[in-house]
Amino acid sequence: AGPADPDLLAALKAKRLELARAQQVPAYVVFPDATLVAMAALRPTSREALRTVSGVGEVKLERYGDAFLALLRTHGAGP
Repeated sequence: AGPADPDLLAALKAKRLELARAQQVPAYVVFPDATLVAMAALRPTSREALRTVSGVGEVKLERYGDAFLALLRTHGAGP
């Protein structure tokens, strides 16, 4: 994986904040920063690939996976 794309990372953090506010929980409850950095570097575009990112378990994959995958796809797929 390459370095995290700063624009993508900012977009991921914005999505995390939106989801956290909707659920009235702190942002880190959705995903910690390290997980977002890994997403921005790895750029998974499928649920299977997203599942391999550290910090993404089954519950979070079900709850947040589609929202983050949609964002990752709009920013262009990685290798």
